[in-house]
Amino acid sequence: MNLQILILKKDKIGSVGIFSSQSESLFAIFFNSESLKTSTSPRLIMKKLSRSKNESFEFRALLSIAKIGIILGSLNPAQATILIGGDILNGNLNAGNADGDTTDDNFQSTPDWVNVAGAQTMQCTRTNLTSPDSTRNAVLSLSGDRNFGSEFGPDGYTIKAGDEFDIQYEWRDAYNWNDALDNVTVTLFTTDDDTIEGNATPLVVDLSGLSTTNNTYETVNHDGVYIATADDAGKKLFLVFAGQAGEGGDTNGFARFDNLVVEVNPSSTVSLLITEIQYLPETSEVTLTWPKTNSSSYRVKYSTDLIDWSNELDDEVLSESDEKPGDPSQITVTFSLFEGIKNQKYLFFRVEE
Repeated sequence: MNLQILILKKDKIGSVGIFSSQSESLFAIFFNSESLKTSTSPRLIMKKLSRSKNESFEFRALLSIAKIGIILGSLNPAQATILIGGDILNGNLNAGNADGDTTDDNFQSTPDWVNVAGAQTMQCTRTNLTSPDSTRNAVLSLSGDRNFGSEFGPDGYTIKAGDEFDIQYEWRDAYNWNDALDNVTVTLFTTDDDTIEGNATPLVVDLSGLSTTNNTYETVNHDGVYIATADDAGKKLFLVFAGQAGEGGDTNGFARFDNLVVEVNPSSTVSLLITEIQYLPETSEVTLTWPKTNSSSYRVKYSTDLIDWSNELDDEVLSESDEKPGDPSQITVTFSLFEGIKNQKYLFFRVEE
């Protein structure tokens, strides 16, 4: 977990000797939270935001050196959410047998998966050629009429700007698969009507890579395959995995696929990072700027020790509170620091949806 802290320098830091300007300036400090817990000499990287992004300063210092002015910051621990995986939306492909066939299952009898390229009566999973966990697995075909689609559950998943997606699964070659040409593809996409049957717009087509060991399951673990943009925000997410024949290859090949995991690192862990901060000591006011999301309101919390985040500066900051409504990507709001916190030596802020 990383901390991003913004420090507002009220006076010159003569004891450090790196910054000598008498004027008030805004700096950023980055350090690892573990070093904060276990060491009195964390490594700090300070960067003057008003300078070039390529011009940074690095030094080792006792944390006490930073005891000047008021420290203003944000803490954003990244926590991935599993959208598909294991029993969640049948990511392990083990649910089924509704047709009474314990060997083969078609799409109709396989929960949470639909064939987006052919009939629902086509074969979907089998119990032979098992993956390392010795369970049912999906039968991929290169013929183009057996593509496994997911709507991410009855309510679906609505994309937020900044969402970062990770994909993991196991697969192996099978009958007539060309190890030198063929791939498994996992595609994330949206549609024009937010249904899986609509006209699709691919966000990313992620390839497995070629089979490296014949008749052996291999693990694909691709982090950050796609980061959602502002244009994606508000749309429903869909997924399809399938076999893809290489150029000039035979389309009569097969492969097996199992244990799909799709994770999202929500935009709140990225997009709610405070991007700009201004402090007016004469009025005890602080102005915070953070990227807009689909949320209609936000909660701003503060802490004096980066541990206790139970205190709220404002429990309902409405989107209408934006002081710069002309900025389509960020929201800016000014808060008054009330008695009891305005004279704190250390003061950190966090924005939540």
